[in-house]
Amino acid sequence: MSSLRRWTRLATAGLLSVFVLVGCGGGEATPTRTPIPTWTPTPVVDVPVVQEQAGQEAAPAAPGVQVVDPTQVAQAIATDTPTPVPTATATVPPTDTPTPEPTATPTETPTPEATPTPTETPTPTPEPTYPFELEETAKFATESLAPNVVRIFAYIYSPAEFGLGDYKLSVIHNGSPLVVDEVSFAGIPDQTREDPGPFTRFTNFSVIFVEPQAGEWRIQLIDSDGQPAGTEAIFSLTADENTRELYVRYR
Repeated sequence: MSSLRRWTRLATAGLLSVFVLVGCGGGEATPTRTPIPTWTPTPVVDVPVVQEQAGQEAAPAAPGVQVVDPTQVAQAIATDTPTPVPTATATVPPTDTPTPEPTATPTETPTPEATPTPTETPTPTPEPTYPFELEETAKFATESLAPNVVRIFAYIYSPAEFGLGDYKLSVIHNGSPLVVDEVSFAGIPDQTREDPGPFTRFTNFSVIFVEPQAGEWRIQLIDSDGQPAGTEAIFSLTADENTRELYVRYR
């Protein structure tokens, strides 16, 4: 406000001077008007700041001289904050983002079938080896035996001998062993029949059993030590069967 007041005073004084000069000219030539002074900014110089005493006003400046208020200059310098210049930011060019390839859908893996556990093939029991071979088994119709009487004939021989002695038979009827005391004899054998016929065979052993004939009959050759010497022969009889004479031949 102090600077504006001073500037107004200077401008008013200048205008009054112009009017006085024009009025005093009378019939003289019209003088060239002095242009109104314009305000020209004065460069800022370091001026020692002089504090005015309270209640005293600064001395008025001479006409045409710009008065610089050191306090305003100091405030202007203090508040003159430079406008920040924006820093250019480098624009990063976009990078090509690769398009992900579609993932192949996995094919379903077939579930392997369970391998069946192989069943164990039972090992066949080897046939025992005997010194004698069962050559023949037969059933003859009886002519002299009563019902429930069973006769068993056997012929034990070798290629070198017509008959071999000291051999017995193991006889089992329906699972029950029967007592056999007879043994085979050596030498010339007998015959199952006196006359030649379909039921006539050589024999060197015979035994008779009196008991119900029906059922299973198992017959096997036994040596003198009680050990099996040949393959077992199996017969089956009915209750009213007439072929109750059983025959085995071992070689």
